[in-house]
Amino acid sequence: MSDSIPGKRRAEPQQEESCRKRKDGSPTSVTVELEVLDCPVCYEPLRPPIFQCAVGHLICSSCCGKLPRPKKCHHCSCESDYNRCHGIEKIIGSIQVPCSNTKYGCSMKTSYYEREDHETTCPRAPCFCPDTSCSFSGSTGMLQEHFIDEHQWRSTKFRYGWSFYTNIQEGIHVISGEDEHLFLLNVVSEPFGCVISVFYVRPHDTDLKFRCALSVNFWKGYLRHSQYSEFQVPSTTLSDGLPRDCFLFIVPKFYLDEDSKICVIIRKA
Repeated sequence: MSDSIPGKRRAEPQQEESCRKRKDGSPTSVTVELEVLDCPVCYEPLRPPIFQCAVGHLICSSCCGKLPRPKKCHHCSCESDYNRCHGIEKIIGSIQVPCSNTKYGCSMKTSYYEREDHETTCPRAPCFCPDTSCSFSGSTGMLQEHFIDEHQWRSTKFRYGWSFYTNIQEGIHVISGEDEHLFLLNVVSEPFGCVISVFYVRPHDTDLKFRCALSVNFWKGYLRHSQYSEFQVPSTTLSDGLPRDCFLFIVPKFYLDEDSKICVIIRKA
């Protein structure tokens, strides 16, 4: 198959390795051009069931069922039925490729046609540093270390359902759960007071949801002010920086001083 074919999806520039067993049981490695693992019609990865014409030209089951002339090969025009090719299916299933998030710490290897499915949920897929002057990206674990070591942002480790207090201080506060889920508490100063938001940093949408409760209490002489809000924590990859339209808690300037603190409780929804 030539790269000059219109609409052809290019294989990745790097070659992937697969392993097989020799007769003596010792492993060996071979290199495989990824394009030979793709359906020549739709250019998607071949996956069982795989069919071939009498000459041996392959096609995936989806494309096979859509051919306008099912008794004629799409490639060589040979008049024949398409038959199941179990040998190729076995070879395709035995070829293992690494996740593209290997550099972010993922050690998972899957069959080539299952790699995309894995990568849509890979926990090591990258998130991004929200600092506009920084181009760092990495897994949430790498990102947390980057925030603390490189930017020296404040950090707190918490237990779900337990309260902790933090100063109402402009900037980003890194908070992480006991299971290493990563959250950011962002405080922005405005003329009218401080605007506070909380985000769950994750590479993919998941069924796991969190709720956050924020509260402040203020006493000045006989004057007392109490404020409370609870909400579902929005999630983000930070690919576009910190979300700007998600202010969840506002503390009026009148109730703020240098020792003002906010109480934070995060729990799994």
